[in-house]
Order: sequence, then structure tokens, then C-alpha cells
Amino acid sequence: MERKQKTALIVCAALFLLLVLPFFLGAPAAHPATDDFTFATYTHKTWLATHSLPHVLKDSFSYALRTWRDWQGTVTGVIIMTLNPAVFSLKLYGVHAVILLLLDIAAMFTFLGHFLKRAGLQTAMRRCLTLCLTAVSLLFLPDIVEGIYWFNGAWFYTGANAACLLLLTGIDSLAVKKGGCVRLALLAFGCFALGMDNFITAMMCGASLLMLGLLRLYRGERRAAVRTLLFLLPLGLGLLLSVIAPGNSVRMATDGAHESGLGWLFATILWTLRDAFFYILRFSLRTPLLAILMLLTPALCRSLPGKEGVPPVWAGGLGFYAILCAMIIPHMYSSGYAGSGRVVNMYHDYVLTAMPLLWCMVIRRMPASLRGRIGRGAKCCVPAALVCAALCLAGGQLGNYAKLVRDQLDGTQDAYIAQFQHEYALCEVGSAEDDILLPAWKVQTVTGKATVFPDASVWTNVSMADYFGVHSVRCEESENP
Repeated sequence: MERKQKTALIVCAALFLLLVLPFFLGAPAAHPATDDFTFATYTHKTWLATHSLPHVLKDSFSYALRTWRDWQGTVTGVIIMTLNPAVFSLKLYGVHAVILLLLDIAAMFTFLGHFLKRAGLQTAMRRCLTLCLTAVSLLFLPDIVEGIYWFNGAWFYTGANAACLLLLTGIDSLAVKKGGCVRLALLAFGCFALGMDNFITAMMCGASLLMLGLLRLYRGERRAAVRTLLFLLPLGLGLLLSVIAPGNSVRMATDGAHESGLGWLFATILWTLRDAFFYILRFSLRTPLLAILMLLTPALCRSLPGKEGVPPVWAGGLGFYAILCAMIIPHMYSSGYAGSGRVVNMYHDYVLTAMPLLWCMVIRRMPASLRGRIGRGAKCCVPAALVCAALCLAGGQLGNYAKLVRDQLDGTQDAYIAQFQHEYALCEVGSAEDDILLPAWKVQTVTGKATVFPDASVWTNVSMADYFGVHSVRCEESENP
């Protein structure tokens, strides 16, 4: 690696650390919310009574099986939610955000480093691009609280997405290298467990494995293709166990958005095709993704190898689009829309990781003469990058990150922490006969959701009261909604 490249890499790494630091500093402001208390209550009582991790794990599996029967089939996700930090200590709740951030960053580095190398990128550019894309994936995350700080939402989706990226990297590496039985078993078990997690990530993993297998076949690598496609079996088994869960029909009936019949299925497919297109457009233009790719295009044209082993652009584009459709359709079919913030986060991360790989494919398939002209410094690339950057600044989604940083600098985050710590202190001194009245929250950040509402009968309030062992919990009416 040349000295200039090393310097550029060091600058990129330093800038990356500076930009992601506020996410780690926001971890102390994370706290249980929504159904965190619901899933933690059962195992929390076991922990208080026994302080035995095996007993907690036993009750966690028991709860997951009951949920499979009565509410939803995502066994792995439910097990993780019943082991959230609130089970053991409210004070340690924010630690999960640090662990999740490290896992997510490691997964992005591993996945992009592996597949950009397969695409033909040289070391320095590969590492710089990985740092840029990972930073963009965090800074422009559509929903920060649901993607990082709220345990149940974040680990159910962001955590599963990180696991999926690591599995895909491991499977693709194993396809061309002989691995031991232990590694093979771990990857197979990981696929099985991922199949029983959320449907979006399971579908993304399955569709990606299929595309990787087809790519191997296109290159004439039959044995590698078979090794890749075989992992669809444990993934499919786990997904099947999730799909056939009796609880799924209970939840869909409760939500009231799902309709049965062939007409609903066709409508779901059309809505999915539409939304996939708009999500690609949104995350290409409302983040710096397209601007970065435009700016790097001349360098990519100079450094990438030829088109040998690269499928036609239409096939790559169709595969890229099909994987996103596979991710969207489960939620679309069950609920009639593509998903809330934590689900949209997954579409965001997918576009940011897959689009650069597709762009490398496009460049490698370009005629040599065109690549040569662009590589020598095409005048259109810089203006195009500036246009994309302007579009990003005009309609981008950097507001949540800006608020995260601003709240840490002006003391809002400290006030927010004091607010929920006071709330928990009031609940902890209550008894089984007490009705706890909490002050209305006056401070809000992007690191948490409201925990309690004025109506004591709301299910979140009931769960919170059960967790603290009091008769009921409610808060004062707030003038600011």
C-alpha cells in the first residue's frame, strides 16, 4: 500500500471514529420501553427469585414456545427479548447499545470487506469505501431509537441483520475453502436460528444465498454453488417452523390489517414491487450513497478488473431488486404496509451494502473504451456527485443524528437520563398495593421511547407495573404530546 493510500485510510478511520462516537455516548440514555417490560417480566421474576442463569434460560425457552403457540412464530427473537438487560439490571440496560453497535460495525466491515474484495477492489479503496458506507449506514439510519437503543426492536432487526451479514460472509468463504465440521455446524445452526428470527432478515438471507449460488453456477463453480445452496435447508427449516406457528394467525387477526384470498396476495406483490423501487430511490438519494459512488467512479474504472465471471447487468440488477422484494413482502402480506422504522432500517442497510456491489458489476461490464475515458477523469462524475450530494442535503435523513449530537452538547441527554431514573426510583419503592403516579415527561431524545401513559390500563403500563411489582402505574397528563 502506498504512503498516500495509508494516509487517506488513516484520515478516513479517524473521521469514522469521530462520527460514530456520539452513538456510543448515547448508550447511557437508553432505557426499556414498549414491550421490553412485557418480555422481561417473566424471566425477571425468575432472576430475582433464583439468581440462576440456567433457570432464566429455561423460562425463556418456555415463554418462547408459548408465544409460538399464542402470538408469533419468531422463536429466536422472542428468546433474545426475554433475556434483555432489564431482566438482570435496569442500570446496565444501555450496555446492550454498545454491544450492538460493535456487532453491527464488525458485521458491516466483515461483509463489505469480503464482497468488495470479491468484486475486485484493491485494499486501500476497499477499506476506505467500507468505512464510508458503515458511517453512512449509521448517520442516516431512518430510526435511531428502534435501530440501536430500544433493545427489543434493535436486537430483533439490527442484531439479526448483523448476524445475517456474518453468516453470508462465512458461507461464501466456506464455499471455496474446506472448513472443519465445527465451522460447518455453526453456520448451519446460525441459519436455522436466523430462520426462526424475524421474517424480513430470514427472507433476505435466503434470497441472498440463492443469488450467491446462482452466481457460482454462472461462473462454472458447481461444487461451490452446491455448498452455498445447501445452507438454504437449515434456514428454510427454521423459517418453516416460524411460518406454521399457530400464533401468527392470532397476531394477524389482532392487528386487523391482513386479508386472506388471492386478491390480497396479488395486491401484496404489486405493493411490494412498487415500494422496493421507491426504497432504492430514497436511500440512494436521501443518503450520500449515490454521491460517493459517482465520486469514486473514475477510480473504480481504473482499478477494477475486466468482466470475466461477471453476469450481465440486467441479471445483477434483477437479483438486487428481487432480494429487496423478498425482504418487504412478509410485512406487506401480514400488515398491508412495508413496515415501521425498525423494519425500514433493514431496507436502508440492504441498499447501502448491495448497491456498491452492483455498481462494481456495472463498471466491470462496461466497454473498455468507455471505462478508459471515465478512468482518465470524466468531467461528468464530479458534477453528478455534487448534484447527488445537494439532493441528499435537501431531503436527507440526517436530522436524528444531528439531534443526538445536539442533545449531548446542550445537556438535554443528561436531563433525559435524570427523568427516567427518577421514574424508576418512584416505582422501585412501591408495594403490591400501590398505584404509582409518575410525572409527565418533559424531555425527549432519539435514544428512547415513552415508557408509561396516563391510562393505567394500557398494556405497556400493565407490563411495567408487573415488572416493578406494584398494583398499577400511570403518568400525569402532558401538555406537550
